[in-house]
Amino acid sequence: LLPLSKSRDENMATFRGSEYLCYDLSQNPIQSSSDEITLSFKTWQRNGLILHTGKSADYVNLALKDGAVSLVINLGSGAFEAIVEPVNGKFNDNAWHDVKVTRNLRQVTISVDGILTTTGYTQEDYTMLGSDDFFYVGGSPSTADLPGSPIAQKHLGAQDPISEQQFNRAPGMHKRRW
Repeated sequence: LLPLSKSRDENMATFRGSEYLCYDLSQNPIQSSSDEITLSFKTWQRNGLILHTGKSADYVNLALKDGAVSLVINLGSGAFEAIVEPVNGKFNDNAWHDVKVTRNLRQVTISVDGILTTTGYTQEDYTMLGSDDFFYVGGSPSTADLPGSPIAQKHLGAQDPISEQQFNRAPGMHKRRW
């Protein structure tokens, strides 16, 4: 995912019901010691997957849980977990919210709306994130089975009202239903 442009409509995906995006990383695996994820979303849903990549003990999971933003990152030796909650209300208020996650080696920072920030460290000495599986945005075939998933709901989308999540598309990313 790349930094967002000024125009939300240019790179926006809308998920209805059981839709999500899936990027197959098998031909171009992630191997990184630092990462930056920047996206915006709006939804009425209290619980849902925003994005996920990785399996077993090497993954990134970003979700909404009870209207708060949940981040779980594991580099193979124990997870860093953060919950970011707004001072008033919840993030499932159908207003746009900007999320930025940065990781440099073991240090992880998550910021929501540029104000609410949490910083911490992954456990032990591992510093590389590796994923050759799938990169999911907005849902997955089985969200409850994803490592680090704090939720059982498969997707962030809803039939009514429409829930939206914005991101920059990467080549090879396809919209799917299950």
